Amino acid sequence: MRGLQGNGFEMIHVRSSFPRRLIAAALTVPSLLIVPSLWNAAWSGQPSAVTVVALDPGVTAGVGAPLEFAEYEAENGATDGRIVGPDRTFTTLAAEASGRRAVVLEGQADYVEFTLAAPANALTVRYALPDGPAGRPVDARLGVYALGRRVADLALTSRYCCYYGPYPFTKHPADGNGHHFFDHARILLDGALPAGTVVRLMSGPRTQASWIAIDLVDFEMAPAPLRRPLRSLSVVDFGADPNGESDSRGAFSRALSAASGSGRPLWVPPGHFRLDGHVLVDRVEIAGAGAWYSILQGAGVGLYGHDAPNPSQAVDIHNLAIIGQVDERDDHKALAGIGGALGGGSRVRDLFIQHVKVGLWLDGPFDGLVIRRIRVFDTTADGLNLHRGISNVIVEESFFRNNGDDGIASWAETLANHDIIIRHNTVVAPILANGVAIYGGHDIAVSDNLVADTLTEGGGLHLGNRFGAVPLSGKISLNGNMVVRGGSIDPRWHFGVGAVWLFALDAPIKAQIDLQSTTLLDSSQEAVLLFGRRIDGLAVNGLRVDRAGGSLIELRADGSATLSGVDATGVSDPAVMTGGAFLLEWKGSNKLAVGPNAIGEQDADSHE
Repeated sequence: MRGLQGNGFEMIHVRSSFPRRLIAAALTVPSLLIVPSLWNAAWSGQPSAVTVVALDPGVTAGVGAPLEFAEYEAENGATDGRIVGPDRTFTTLAAEASGRRAVVLEGQADYVEFTLAAPANALTVRYALPDGPAGRPVDARLGVYALGRRVADLALTSRYCCYYGPYPFTKHPADGNGHHFFDHARILLDGALPAGTVVRLMSGPRTQASWIAIDLVDFEMAPAPLRRPLRSLSVVDFGADPNGESDSRGAFSRALSAASGSGRPLWVPPGHFRLDGHVLVDRVEIAGAGAWYSILQGAGVGLYGHDAPNPSQAVDIHNLAIIGQVDERDDHKALAGIGGALGGGSRVRDLFIQHVKVGLWLDGPFDGLVIRRIRVFDTTADGLNLHRGISNVIVEESFFRNNGDDGIASWAETLANHDIIIRHNTVVAPILANGVAIYGGHDIAVSDNLVADTLTEGGGLHLGNRFGAVPLSGKISLNGNMVVRGGSIDPRWHFGVGAVWLFALDAPIKAQIDLQSTTLLDSSQEAVLLFGRRIDGLAVNGLRVDRAGGSLIELRADGSATLSGVDATGVSDPAVMTGGAFLLEWKGSNKLAVGPNAIGEQDADSHE
């Protein structure tokens, strides 16, 4: 979270049941087109490795979002492409990849292929393309081959990739500092591919790009479209165009007013509905056929509650996709997929959001909201931001990847956020800042989340008195979270940011901060950083650290903390003090492996 509000996934259908105009953006392929003898394998004896954040799923069991898809890292597949990485250097392609490695296909014969461990009828590819001259978009096609034929093409573009210069970034290559390389494309196939099927990705014809980088592929079994709810009104009956040829905002507004006034659900059937701007929602249920089927898209598309202090109430939005066209970061524009104020028991669930500035940017004050099972990909700023005076909110079981700033942020600017629960979410490869960030507020619980591959100016879990936030107070609980390959070198400070870090910038931190049962794996810099003014109230109880690029804990602040149940291997030092006076009180039994070989045990009640 660097600036203000923000929002962005290109979905391509190849289902023959849709009108031809609906799938005009798809690059369909005759189903019987035979692949040349370059490749005709259909089966393999050994499935490809399924991973979670590039790790064996057993490592991450119990943390993060429940996944409806299986992740296959490209570097683990069979390929004749060039594997790049591992590398964590900002502005390199590998540094932004999941697991810090990717495969580059540099010719039309180059491929990467996977043997499915489970049936799948849909796939999502995280890819990168070279930017065009002067930042003009480059387009490419990626062929999808299975069972001896080309089953689909994916349309790829560099439009949403490649940012330059210092924050808040530009689209001009001459500004240097190129980053934000990856994007996603997804496709729903005509039928299911059985387990054991070999799926190959190769560059397609009429491709402008000199190379295509593949980071990973998510394969899944997308469910059949949901049925229309009983008693519901349909947006089509109010003039909405399911072919996406005309702006349907007026029709949606009329339909929403009728549904709200009658207490009936509003049905969004399968189709692509163009909304070139926001639509206001209040006291209404908006039900789609599923995020693979009911698509809201357009320039400025978004569903917004009324502004606080008169927030919308009792809103239920579910089973939709919201796909915008935001290809630059402008912190003065409101371009969220879900925005405004939504309280009074509102729910946002089972959504797919892509190519907006911020997936969900919610402005308080308001009270009472549940956000559940959403996917937010390819935003230019935060994945989700709870901003100013928001209370009694649950964010759970959601997945964020390739966000341009914090994955999940609670920002208590001028008014304290409180009674916030953030649990069982996954944040992968945020391009800037942190996985989960709490900027001020009180009585907030962050538990059982999984964060991986932070890149620059941030870490995995962050608590900060920053950005004009009401200072942290009350109980702040960080419990059962895992950070993988977290932390970074900050280019302004020229030192590391921890996988977990506290920053007392605007005011000292004095709160009950419980860091419990936390796992930090392969941290890029120090595992924990305490920085800024005085920090008191941190109690660490149960901290596992397996490899860090620096010390277990780096102290760049005055203050005090207690530690117990620490089990750390592969760290350079137990603690490094860079100035000031900080009391670390070690309690109980703590096992520390300092340096590559030394293993020692820290006695109870000893002090640094």
